[in-house]
Amino acid sequence: MSQQLTAPKINRHYLNQRHKKELFEKRGLNPKWCEVNCRSISTNQATELLGYTAQSDGIWLEGSNYQGQYYPDKRWSSQGKSEKQSPKYRSPKGEYDIMLPIHPEDPHYWDDIEALKLKCYIIDGNPCLVTTEGFFKAIALTSHEVPTLALLGVEMGLTPTDADPQGKRYLVPTLEKLARAGFGFIHAFDADAVSNPNVIDAQRKLVHQLKKFNVAQYNVTGLWSEERGKGIDDYIKINGADKFKQEVLAKAVSIDKWEQQFNQEQQTQKKWTQSSLAEELAEEYRPKLAWYATRKCWYWYARKVSGVWSETVDEAIGALVTAEAKNRLGPVFNHDFISGTIKFLKYELAVDEWSEAQGLIPLIDGVLDPKTMKLLPHSPGYRFLWQLPYKWQDRAIGCQPITDWLLEIMKQDASLVQLLRAYLKAVVTGRSDLHRFLEAIGPGGTGKSTFLRLATALVGKENTTVTTLKQLETNRFETAALYGKRLVLITDSERYGGEVQTLKNLTGEDDLRNERKCIQQTTGFKYTGMVMVAANEPVQSSDYTSGLKRRRLTIPFTHQVLPHLQRDLDSEFKPYLPGLLEWVLEMPDVEMVSLVVDTNNSVPSLSGFSAEFLLDTNPLADWMDSCLVLEPNAKTHVGTLSKSAELYLYSSYCRWMDETGSRSVSLRRFSECLIDLCSNQLKLQGIKKGRDNQGAYITGLAIRQPGSDRDTASAVKPPAYRPITGTDGLVTNTQGLSDGSVTDQTPTSDPSDGCVKSVVVSDRQPSNQNSEECAIPNSQPIATHHNPTPNITKGLVIAVRNIADYSGEKVTIVGWERHGSKVQVEFPNGSYRWVKRHSLKIYNS
Repeated sequence: MSQQLTAPKINRHYLNQRHKKELFEKRGLNPKWCEVNCRSISTNQATELLGYTAQSDGIWLEGSNYQGQYYPDKRWSSQGKSEKQSPKYRSPKGEYDIMLPIHPEDPHYWDDIEALKLKCYIIDGNPCLVTTEGFFKAIALTSHEVPTLALLGVEMGLTPTDADPQGKRYLVPTLEKLARAGFGFIHAFDADAVSNPNVIDAQRKLVHQLKKFNVAQYNVTGLWSEERGKGIDDYIKINGADKFKQEVLAKAVSIDKWEQQFNQEQQTQKKWTQSSLAEELAEEYRPKLAWYATRKCWYWYARKVSGVWSETVDEAIGALVTAEAKNRLGPVFNHDFISGTIKFLKYELAVDEWSEAQGLIPLIDGVLDPKTMKLLPHSPGYRFLWQLPYKWQDRAIGCQPITDWLLEIMKQDASLVQLLRAYLKAVVTGRSDLHRFLEAIGPGGTGKSTFLRLATALVGKENTTVTTLKQLETNRFETAALYGKRLVLITDSERYGGEVQTLKNLTGEDDLRNERKCIQQTTGFKYTGMVMVAANEPVQSSDYTSGLKRRRLTIPFTHQVLPHLQRDLDSEFKPYLPGLLEWVLEMPDVEMVSLVVDTNNSVPSLSGFSAEFLLDTNPLADWMDSCLVLEPNAKTHVGTLSKSAELYLYSSYCRWMDETGSRSVSLRRFSECLIDLCSNQLKLQGIKKGRDNQGAYITGLAIRQPGSDRDTASAVKPPAYRPITGTDGLVTNTQGLSDGSVTDQTPTSDPSDGCVKSVVVSDRQPSNQNSEECAIPNSQPIATHHNPTPNITKGLVIAVRNIADYSGEKVTIVGWERHGSKVQVEFPNGSYRWVKRHSLKIYNS
């Protein structure tokens, strides 16, 4: 796809007789070209166009790209200068660009890049545009079939220093577009420029900036004398356009040869020091080199990837400085000279804060503004350390195969697909302010890893880092590797059970350590990307507070694909990544924030799963739901470990934790964690902590007493509510496995998965006491339908005649709860314990 410059509609303008004489007779310009590029205006009109007060009528000049300039009939003095010293031309206030003469018959003259290259003056096979100062000169040569662009002034091919916070100068926009399009440039300033050091200095700055784009450059400035005409327009009027082509353009010298004269002069006249060399190199390389003082490292623009600043080793900078020193001094310096120069160069190019442009997305072919969906050209001023590894222009293919796959793995649940889409948008737009990390939970073969790889491909492998919770929490150097990344993937997380403070800092925009091996620790940083976790089972940690829970965005992956049906989705999805980006960005920000932050209300299908997930990941919540009931008037003391477990909360909790093989928290943390769970995570009302002469107590919670009126319903009293899962499910039968009898209806099943819809567990004597097999509900680690009723028709056989093996010990199964994921067993000594279903197997006597 060719680059394009906007082509205006061709309009012929009014020129009064005075101005026609000035242009047609005095300057010898083509009338047709003047009529579309020049117009007579009054003083008031000039004031409006300039943005400041004009003091004379004159000619308004305006080119194809709408950049204008004013040529007044009478100069006016400014800043104490005489009229003769005052400017001949006046430029509008504010930003500026180059000027491109409008062709009177071809509105697409500058718009069709490939056609323009065919019209250019060719040197060494390079299509070249002529650059000069002054619009009249550009009109003169362009009208004779040599495309010429005009600078408003010798210094105005580059942006002003005050346009950049760090005083850096870049090519003006249209000149940069033409350089990126592959045009070469022939610099043709006035004949007297060779004796004007200011013009020479300005041309050298322009040349050095254009070199960054690897374009061909030539020079004809000074190849004709003032007697033959001061500027291009004067030369053509006196000698003709053909002479200019034959005697000036045909003798153009390469820019390297032109610069040799200055290098030789400097080498013979200047005594180089470390500081003077560093100062000159800093001026030349300021747009592409920076010493980031906070991280103690060099960054080099476009060295590895166009449009991106990349961290660079000290040796590369040393090689650059050495080469530049040889060019200027010759091989007459030692290592200390180079080291000292680099040290001074650090001072010149030091950056305290690395501020990336916000709200933009860099891609291979430009920088995307997601608000307008417009593509902007790359620029070092954006300070990007990353880039998406594909082109925005390739998005037309769409992303239908990817969205179809997302629907498949989410079991056709469109709301979950929208949630995944929302999180992908948060990843590419860097919405770390949402304070949420995505946790993909499910067995193998359900698409978790593929989705994480899809996110990695979308944001770029170079912009992603992979770690583990153990490394993140225990390795003090690990967080430094996250700097500048857009996505962090955490694997093997289900095996970790320790603190997660670093994870909370990572997802909460808190400061992280920036310590690297063998490098002095620098100032911490805030991670601005997103985090994704994948695990077969819910991630366990010792943090039971709301701080972690409110950051978790847990999504179940339960659709398993048979091995022989699995595809190579990584390569299959690669062509659709640009289309996926467009689809993701088309989601409104308001909807994205609602889905990611207010997930329970935005995605109703996850509400049932959330309670089950809390029980799986928080042993305190598990104990609370199994052993406590909600009673508004209850007042239960906390007690200590030595107190009765039937009467005191902490003792009940510790016994539960011991029986389930979990590690209990200290007494000091217990009350705080319990109140946090009730108030901040479950939003329960009336749960408060108090203290009396018997010690601390909690109101609104009572210890469940199996078989008492707290655990059963009557005609006058409803059943006591479990704090998390409601009235469903505590099994109190200790005589044997419940027969799962159905009340008032027959068990029904969904033919798609065999999941029983209406089953209640009875505490009657089981009718299958003598059956050969004991089938516990075969719930996956993630509940498929988020239905608390256990499935006892398609079970996992783990016992024969209710006898099972638990860690090598013979036990009797007496009940289950929570979809059968927890099983109550009786040990030979008469004690009872709740254990995980997967810890049981068939007992072999």
